[in-house]
Amino acid sequence: MIDLIQASKICKDEREKRGLSREDLHKITKLPVDIIRRLEEDESYLKKEPYAYFQMKILLNHFGINEELSRETPVEELKKEKEEKIEYQPRNSFFKFFKGVFGALVLILFTALSFSFKEKEEDRFVVFLSLLNSSPEENTKTTNNLDFERNIKNIRNIHLKAKNYVWITAYIDGKEKVIKLTKGQSVKLKFNKKIKFETIGNANNLIIIFDNKKVALNKKIIHNLFVDNEGVFYNGYNLAQEES
Repeated sequence: MIDLIQASKICKDEREKRGLSREDLHKITKLPVDIIRRLEEDESYLKKEPYAYFQMKILLNHFGINEELSRETPVEELKKEKEEKIEYQPRNSFFKFFKGVFGALVLILFTALSFSFKEKEEDRFVVFLSLLNSSPEENTKTTNNLDFERNIKNIRNIHLKAKNYVWITAYIDGKEKVIKLTKGQSVKLKFNKKIKFETIGNANNLIIIFDNKKVALNKKIIHNLFVDNEGVFYNGYNLAQEES
């Protein structure tokens, strides 16, 4: 198994060994020249761009390299993350222990004094106790997460409409599905994570409707088109954004 950094070097070496320019490789794989350059030279792109994995697989398949490609972070980063996690755990454990002891002491004190306070005063102390057991950082994090989730569109389906005969091989959340549409037919596809359209035949007769946006395809045969809750991606470009 190889990671994206290793695959990048292998594909670049193989291209140069075969005497191919990036423009030549673009004409064969249909990947943009700039994307090929990033796959070969830009480690930041390989680590942060989720579609770099699928683009790299196109290059590996073209060169006939049968190594299994890993989606994971390279070994050096994993090692660093583990070291940071080990360093953080004692501090985190001590904080939790201290917080638990402090909470227990406050609870005991509250129980001892509860008989001498009025019901209204008891209610105020309970509120105070709950505030002691939640840090400002946790409250801020929870609020930020809720705001973030509200702003994300949870798109989990698309519509396909055929202007004429269309045939499709798709993988919906990893499960293969063959779809054949005749003129005027439409179908709704639901997914949890993503849809990979491995092949679309007569693609220029197909309209994909994503988040009320119509995406028309201008090629007769299309390979490796991806859909997730962010858009419709082909060769690294979000076609749904371009159509908006």
